[in-house]
Amino acid sequence: MAITCNLEGILRQKEEKQACIAQIQKACDEKNVLFDMKQNTGNIYVCPLGVIQVIFTDYYVTLTTNTALAGPGYHAAVCELYETIQKSGDIVLNIDDECEYLSDHDFQRLKENYFDNYLHTLLSNMSGMSDTEEAVYSWDDKNYLPLAKEGKIITPYGYITAKKLREMTFTEAEDLFYVWKNIEKDALFYRNSALISLWSDCVFEHSAQSEKDLTVAKGIVEALEKAHQLDKNLSLPVDEYQLLCKLLRREIKIFDVQQIHEDLIGYRREAVLYVYGNWFILEKGYAMQSFDGNTMILEVREEDEVLSRMSITGYRFDKEVEDYAHRYLNTVNAVDVFDIDSDNIRGRAVLHQLNDESQTLYLHAQLISGKETLMINCECADMNTVGKVRMTLNTIIYMEQEKNSANVGL
Repeated sequence: MAITCNLEGILRQKEEKQACIAQIQKACDEKNVLFDMKQNTGNIYVCPLGVIQVIFTDYYVTLTTNTALAGPGYHAAVCELYETIQKSGDIVLNIDDECEYLSDHDFQRLKENYFDNYLHTLLSNMSGMSDTEEAVYSWDDKNYLPLAKEGKIITPYGYITAKKLREMTFTEAEDLFYVWKNIEKDALFYRNSALISLWSDCVFEHSAQSEKDLTVAKGIVEALEKAHQLDKNLSLPVDEYQLLCKLLRREIKIFDVQQIHEDLIGYRREAVLYVYGNWFILEKGYAMQSFDGNTMILEVREEDEVLSRMSITGYRFDKEVEDYAHRYLNTVNAVDVFDIDSDNIRGRAVLHQLNDESQTLYLHAQLISGKETLMINCECADMNTVGKVRMTLNTIIYMEQEKNSANVGL
């Protein structure tokens, strides 16, 4: 299900590409939204769940987005942005809006005729789930996936049960599913923006481990304070807000407000599945993930100490992989050697201990599934950490999936 809004045009000569990029950038600056362009593709980040994809192909440019996820306020904002882009330069671009919002700027018509119908259909489909089914409403191209749970639906706002959906009023469902429900950026917009970040990005007590995580925490706190400023009666994730304020050594400004959730908020407070091509690695949600070329690095810290640092590189061959790379899995002077056998994966790991002052423990592993293999190097702080890494290796999943921006290195 989708509600689309596109902007497109023909470039008469290749030199017009840079002029078109400048035209888009000028409008984005005016509207105070981020435009990130790399070679022939880019994104305009309008709001949480509201991203416009920009694609250049030879003599053609398209800007496209699905506005159903973020809500009618986002749709109206996209239309206004497209109109600003049209007026910001000489490249002729045409708006393709199935809702025809700019024809009358009637926000109520937009909401009732398109978004209400979308949400009614969505609720009808989801509320029919059984208590044993699992589902995903929407998950973007993040490099991890939350764990599936029986009877629960993964959404950007956290786990939701079919039972809860059946008990909701339509207005409550709107407040839950739309980050930008109304035409203005009101208190609900800022609260839902913060909730998305809390559930999807925040690592809470571990936020101080990187500048990126601290920036996320600061953005959440500022959004919640803005929401509270606009509506003193709006329920908020007060416990999480106060925790982040203490972490940031920031004055707590929100106290006597109803807590929005009874359950613990945040997918990354539990283990999650980090995605590398067709491989899924189960690790702590607060692990620091980065990429060095085709290598994914997962680093687990406790305070200032690095407990484990796992480097994962994948390879794909034209035929099935039969033998292990024995030079890589060198067993000379090994402390331990063990095999891995789970579902459609087989693997072997070798543990070495260096004869240096720190007695560093290195674990080398190779996993094989069909024509693909993973080579894993892991530095461990102690034998207790080695045991935890062994459990991680035994829970890795291989499952073929469609290519997307989260598939790295293969």
